[in-house]
Amino acid sequence: MTSLVRRWQTEEADTYVVSLVRAILGVLLLLSGLGNWREVTIFRGDLGFADVFHIALLPEALLPGRALFAALLVAQLVLAMLVMVGWCARPAMVATAVVGLYLLSCDRLAYHNNRYALLLFALLLAFAPCDRAFVWRRPAETPVRRQGPLWAARLAQLQMSIIYLASGVSKLLDSDWREGRVIGDRLVRATALAVAKGVPAALMEALANPTLASALAKLAIFTELFLAVGLFLPRTRTFALWWGVMFHLTIEATSQVELFTWLSLTVYALFAAPTLRERAVLYHPARPWGGWLARGVARLDWLARFDIRADAGAASGHDFVIVERDGTRATGLLGVACIARATPVLFPLFVPLRLLAFAFSSRV
Repeated sequence: MTSLVRRWQTEEADTYVVSLVRAILGVLLLLSGLGNWREVTIFRGDLGFADVFHIALLPEALLPGRALFAALLVAQLVLAMLVMVGWCARPAMVATAVVGLYLLSCDRLAYHNNRYALLLFALLLAFAPCDRAFVWRRPAETPVRRQGPLWAARLAQLQMSIIYLASGVSKLLDSDWREGRVIGDRLVRATALAVAKGVPAALMEALANPTLASALAKLAIFTELFLAVGLFLPRTRTFALWWGVMFHLTIEATSQVELFTWLSLTVYALFAAPTLRERAVLYHPARPWGGWLARGVARLDWLARFDIRADAGAASGHDFVIVERDGTRATGLLGVACIARATPVLFPLFVPLRLLAFAFSSRV
């Protein structure tokens, strides 16, 4: 345990992925700020903050007046844009977290777990060198200059695990949750929303069945407890990430969780290895399918996992060959599965493609 802590303290690597996560957090902070703007009545009437019903955690004397409240809401939007474009990003992340936490303390009715988590992740990543890439109108840094300490990113990973652990344990200790009564009620109340998102009404009715709802509740509890640990174990990390993606996408399709789905998937990027271009896509330049696949990977490789190059000899007579981190080579369906494993937008397809590839072996 001591060696792990010391390794986290001294670890330095490329901050490309951390910077990408910062830019996406900026977008989420902006969307959250716009949501706060829409919710308050100060911009839709003559009411000030003190004139609306609220439950404050702070003494009333510390609550902002109308002008200050408006200024803080505008500040949230401006700070979020600074985080997004990378200008003074780290101070802006600290400031937006402080402002956001203060406003949540002013009114418990405005508190949501996902809003608190977003602010907390912004605060943690402010201590990481997350401003060395994805900065608008600034030339890209060289890989050497992007190197920096990643201990704050590891704390963000740990925070994600704590969220899963706290949620899973609280559900486990709640008999209504364990037996499926809570999730069944939520599914019934969210049916109209889920149907509007394209989920069949018959499926929602089936999921709300007490027997199936009980099974789903136990699966949800197991999932959260598994993710709390599995994300950190090398042998289970890839499957845990895939299972977590499917878990959050299912929740997004059947419930209303504001930005938490996209926040969770953004933080998942921090579990990717910080080293870049360790995999390769070798394609045959004379074969159309190889060139098409290479161009597609280049556009979807947001985490910079692949070194893409034309090499007819290395392709060994195939349209393309994927070279994994350990030197393993794959082509055909297995090669596509390897691409999906390292490509965020295709990642949900990874396990199905892998299973199909094992049925139709394509290893070189």
